[in-house]
Amino acid sequence: MDAITRDAIVACAANGNMEHDFIGQVVKVYENSALVQILEHHADDRMNARELLHQVVISLRQMTVMTPGRPAEEEAAEALESVG
Repeated sequence: MDAITRDAIVACAANGNMEHDFIGQVVKVYENSALVQILEHHADDRMNARELLHQVVISLRQMTVMTPGRPAEEEAAEALESVG
C-alpha cells in the first residue's frame, strides 16, 4: 500500500457522509484519517458534497491511492522550515 500523503489523489469508499464512492485530494493527514477535498462524486451525492463544503474527514483504511502525493521527506523538510 502506498503511504497516503498530502496532495495524493485517492479513491474513497462510501461512508456516513457520502452514499457512493468518490475521488478526492488529500489536504491534511492525521494519525488514522485524512481531510479530503472532494473532486469527483456520484450525481446522487451532489447535495451531500455541497453540505460538506466539498471536504470530508475519512479513515485512511477507506481510501486507495490513485496518484501519490508529496514524498514524506518533503513533508518533513517543510515542517522543519515552518518551525525554524
